[in-house]
Amino acid sequence: MPKKGLLQRISKICGIISFIISAISMIVLTLYAADASEVFRASVGATTFFFFMVGIVLVMIGSSNLPDLKVK
Repeated sequence: MPKKGLLQRISKICGIISFIISAISMIVLTLYAADASEVFRASVGATTFFFFMVGIVLVMIGSSNLPDLKVK
């Protein structure tokens, strides 16, 4: 298995952080859904969706096996 580069490791860490932010925003959405306006629910729902999708993409980038493209 090839060694992961620095940017791949950073990407995977940022993806995990994005999943955590998505979970936090989902918790906020469920806690304040009854009292909040439609605009607040829509914006927090969009934030949850955005960070979840960003997390998927960044974790996939961090997990992929990329070839070594250095010129020798």
